[in-house]
Amino acid sequence: MGAARLLEKTQTRAIIGTALAGVLTLTLAAPAFALDRPSEPNDGAPGTRSSATSFTPDLQTEIEIGEASRPSDFVASPDGTTGYVVGDELSEFVVIDMASREVVQRIPLPSIGAGYIRLSTDGTRAYFALQEEYFSTGIGAIDLTTGTLLPEFAAAPDHIQEIAVSRDGNSVFVLGLNGLLLKLDAYSGEELARVQLQGSNAHALALIQDDSKILVGRESHVLTLAADTLELLEDVTLPGINSVGTLRVDGTDERVYFADSSGTRLGTFNPVSGEIIAQASVGSPMHEVIGFDTLDRAFGNVPYWDLLMAADLTSGKRSESFRATPTAPFSINKNPVTGELLSANGGWSNAEKGSTVTIVNTPSVADPSDVHITDPGELVRFETNAVGIKRGNGGGVMWQSSADGETWTDIEGAVDEQLEVVATAAAVEQQYRVRWRDDFWGQSGTSAAARITTPAPQITFEGPLADGIVGEAYPDTVITATGYSDLNWAVRDAEALTALPAGMRIDAASGTLHGTPTAAGSFTFTVEATDAFGTDMRDYTLVVSEADEPTGPTDPTGPTGPTDPTGPTLPSTPGDGTDSPSPAQPKDPAAQASGAEGHTAAATLSQTGAGTPLFAALIAAGAIALGSAGVIFARRRSTASEAGRGRRER
Repeated sequence: MGAARLLEKTQTRAIIGTALAGVLTLTLAAPAFALDRPSEPNDGAPGTRSSATSFTPDLQTEIEIGEASRPSDFVASPDGTTGYVVGDELSEFVVIDMASREVVQRIPLPSIGAGYIRLSTDGTRAYFALQEEYFSTGIGAIDLTTGTLLPEFAAAPDHIQEIAVSRDGNSVFVLGLNGLLLKLDAYSGEELARVQLQGSNAHALALIQDDSKILVGRESHVLTLAADTLELLEDVTLPGINSVGTLRVDGTDERVYFADSSGTRLGTFNPVSGEIIAQASVGSPMHEVIGFDTLDRAFGNVPYWDLLMAADLTSGKRSESFRATPTAPFSINKNPVTGELLSANGGWSNAEKGSTVTIVNTPSVADPSDVHITDPGELVRFETNAVGIKRGNGGGVMWQSSADGETWTDIEGAVDEQLEVVATAAAVEQQYRVRWRDDFWGQSGTSAAARITTPAPQITFEGPLADGIVGEAYPDTVITATGYSDLNWAVRDAEALTALPAGMRIDAASGTLHGTPTAAGSFTFTVEATDAFGTDMRDYTLVVSEADEPTGPTDPTGPTGPTDPTGPTLPSTPGDGTDSPSPAQPKDPAAQASGAEGHTAAATLSQTGAGTPLFAALIAAGAIALGSAGVIFARRRSTASEAGRGRRER
């Protein structure tokens, strides 16, 4: 549309018989050529980077629309999922799936070509200029929910330059090159209002202030009109601007973006005061503009250079980075959801005709993932995916490392999408991320951090530990653990726990617990098993007892009470004068045990009334119940022994 618009202007003025005006129109762009076309910068990649790594910027995607179809406009739906394309030599309305970036539908049009697609706020209808060569024939409309072509709007100015749709979807505003502005019913196409503005070369149109006002760009002027009646309210001049080519609003009506379609500049101005807020000389010439308030940046298409270029409105300078299109870009728009730039690459009518549209990717990097290893010394490879990032002019990616996740250091030569690191103990302690910058977008950022993960050692001995004895060698016990060749064991110091028993230690190389404890007690301690990739800990308790005390000699009979050495005697049997025991008396078991078998001890106990056998049994049972059976038994043995001795003495 840059070259086409110039040619269109020439043809229009030729039609009205003003040949000189056509010549002047062509010369308006002449000062713009004072700017030099930017060149491809050095990619900024050090030659020392690894040959095993690479960088693919993935800047944009070209989509084929039709051979030599000269795409003239490319816009996205309000939800960002669908793209719509028309062309100067394409009698189709083309639908693109923005996710797959493929053409999914073609709707036939009743004209050779079309341009200037504008959508209703709800995305249900599309309006566009129907064209025959460079002449407008009417307004076309499509029901996007059904893909149905609606009846053509007959009321339309010649040489349509811009279309705007009200937010409520009820009105369509159409501007002609000669300054004719129409307000149409969005459903029937009925004319609701019109105004013929003074002058010529009216190109730009934008609704502001909740659609209560409409801006029209004409040469160096910006006119403000009432949207309901099209009454002229204000006329301001943008100083130093040759021809206002586009007017666009991003976030606020107090900041309107403009492009100088016969000059070099992109910028913003306040529509109330007419004051230019910021601007920058960018290309030759700047045909259209799209703005980003959050970036303080404007982007424009430069048909003469086959480039999309950017203006940094903060510094007032252009970016030396750019995006190249296959053929001359005729329009520039953006996806309202993703922020991607959209251009229709129409090419030139007298040279190569374009066939594609372009989606320019916004910059980003994918977060690298943690890398797990199984052996020390492995070669670890971190990866990211850089999208929309171009090297040079400070742009590109750089890997960084950090020990604490707060202070980051660039890794020399690590400027590709992959980073290779040898998994040493020091490398395992580090975190890794990507920082990035792109000069075209004026954006920078960092990825999330990733690290090397390892199978940490694990103590496998569950216990419990055997008890120990003071002064005795403790049996060797291995605190088993998994790990690598540098695995070592130690007892961790901790205030809450006691240490190993005195005299014992753990072998650092084998994990063997051994030694001779020298003190009794219960000892709880923590064992650490450590290798290059980590540490595992486990608590154990070891009980150490005192050695057993030696046992002294004991009296097997136990203590005895005093006895009568002669013992009691039985009375003589009347009449015989003898003291012989009764032959019917049983033998005393205690006496038998002492060797006095057949003597009088047992008889004496049974005959004196000291106790009959039944009485003795009752006494014994009572004694057992009282817990004194052993004492009574010992006394009976002692008494029997003394009685036997008394008899031998007599």
